[in-house]
Parts: sequence; C-alpha cells; structure tokens
Amino acid sequence: MHEKTGFARNGKVYAPVILCLLLGSAAIAQTQDKQSAPNTESFYIDMPADGIAVTGGEHAPLLRFPPGIPEFTEENISTGLVVVAKLRNLSGQVIGFASELEVFPEQARAQFDSQNVIWDTAWNLVIPGRGMLFLFQQEHSGELARETMGKVRETGKDWNGDKSMVTTVGPAEDGKGIIIGGTGEFKDIKGTFIENNRMTRFTTSGEMFIAVEIRLFKE
Repeated sequence: MHEKTGFARNGKVYAPVILCLLLGSAAIAQTQDKQSAPNTESFYIDMPADGIAVTGGEHAPLLRFPPGIPEFTEENISTGLVVVAKLRNLSGQVIGFASELEVFPEQARAQFDSQNVIWDTAWNLVIPGRGMLFLFQQEHSGELARETMGKVRETGKDWNGDKSMVTTVGPAEDGKGIIIGGTGEFKDIKGTFIENNRMTRFTTSGEMFIAVEIRLFKE
C-alpha cells in the first residue's frame, strides 16, 4: 500500500485565508453582510497553510499529514476523516484551532467524489479567552468534489481553478447545520451555521488548496 504523507511545506508562502475569501467569491466573501449582522459571526481556515493534521481511511484521496500519521485501517473507522487546523477571524488573525470529524457512508468507498454522497460532520472550534463551540452538520459536496477531485481521478493531472460551494445541507429544516452548544462566552448559544468552501487547487498526490468559512447564525 502506498503511504500518503504530509502537506508540502517547501518554503512556499501561502496567502492568508482572508485574501482567498475576498477575491471574487460571492459564496464566501460577503464581508459587509457579516460585519453588519450582529447575530452572525464567521471563522476561517486556509488549507494547506493552516493544516495541523489530516488522516482517515483509504476512501478519502487526501494527503495525510504529518508524515507517519496513522491511517484509519480498522474496519469500524475506515470511512472516517479527521482534520485539525488553525482558526482565523475575518482579519486573517489566528485566534484558535479547530477539529473537523467526518463519517462517510459505505458508498463513499467507491464514490468519494460522487454528487450523491451525504455524510455527517462535527466541528469543534476552540477560541482561547472566549470558549469552545460544538457544531453538527450533514454535508454534500456534489459539484465541488466531482469537478475537482473527480477531474484529477479521471485525467491523472493536477486540477487548478476556482470552485465555491456551500456544502451544508442539514439537518436543520432550512438546510443549515446545528449549533449543539458551547462553553465560556458560548455556553448559552443556540442557532445554526453553514460551511462555505472555495477550492483553487487539488493535486494528484491529494494536496488540497481550499478556503473554508464556518458562518454562525446565532438566535
């Protein structure tokens, strides 16, 4: 079995996430709306620049990081995926860290980039001095995965472009994810959220260049 190792960090300087979010992506860069809505707050992750660790089962064609990190080879966790990353605010300042835990259905083993796959995702956002946030959503990457990862699988070549999509499809009735709860400043929080993704590159080795926005809608 070929072992996938970590994200390349060979001296390249990756632009802060806010630059990615403000360059022509209407799906993500809605700065004025976010600043003027008191009950809305967004957090950002820029991969691979903010990546701390990535691993999962063989179904996920993503580059593992750091080198030597264990893969999910056991049957009961083989459709799982874990991402740990730094967390930024709207200004691009690192303010915390986050974990994303995903579990894919069995069909994802053969069709990870299929538009028919819906999976469960849990986010844990840790913001020192403010508290922690616990979020749950169902995701559906659809066209985003099919036209990026799918193209790499079909052509055997790196994909470069600009694709944006809200991957959240539930479980709230309006198609948003649910804020489960929090600690500290967020101990009484209620509401929903969405995950915006903007991908600009996906390589044959599984390195993904993606800007992620977690947008909260507080009740």
